[in-house]
Amino acid sequence: MLYTVLLDNKSYLDPMFNSDQLDRLVGTLNGETVANRIELNNTPRSFAGVFSEPLQIDFPVFKKAKAKLLVPDIAVSEGRLFLNKKAYNALKDLIKNDGEFIPATYSEGEAFIFTPFNVAEKIDALDLKLSKKNELGDLENLSFHEEKLKDWVVFRAEFNAFHTLQVTQAFVDAIKKNDLKGLYITSNLGSVFAVDRAEVSKLN
Repeated sequence: MLYTVLLDNKSYLDPMFNSDQLDRLVGTLNGETVANRIELNNTPRSFAGVFSEPLQIDFPVFKKAKAKLLVPDIAVSEGRLFLNKKAYNALKDLIKNDGEFIPATYSEGEAFIFTPFNVAEKIDALDLKLSKKNELGDLENLSFHEEKLKDWVVFRAEFNAFHTLQVTQAFVDAIKKNDLKGLYITSNLGSVFAVDRAEVSKLN
């Protein structure tokens, strides 16, 4: 069984990279620095050696209505994962072969950003007959040949610009077992936003 995981933005705040820190570490945004501006580049590439210090992750409150929202243990944004230390310890052995952990920090201490490297199209695992976009180019459905995914736990698809994160049952089980808070889950792989409560379930 495959799922798409989404941020539970009804209860938790969104993670954001600190742009002032990135200006200092890799330079202000221009044609030469854009490749290393991680907040603008969600492709499955390595950032090893790019940053000389842990990345600062903020959880800003832009609206008064969000003032009571919490900082999650785990969050997904643009196909990447934010993991606090609890989430990292629970998931690192399970997903370490699927991507790269980037050291980070946030208001409550140590954290990590996980960039998945697995791309379905690289192993012909995207079902081209069932994966669909509408006339505006918006995602309507994602489907995969599960037998081709082998031992992957988390992966993405170029079909929707690596925007969402797909996971296996093993990932979901680990989230539940370790009581990690911050995610919705749906078996509708074309879901991009957790707006339809009938389609998504809260994890913990």
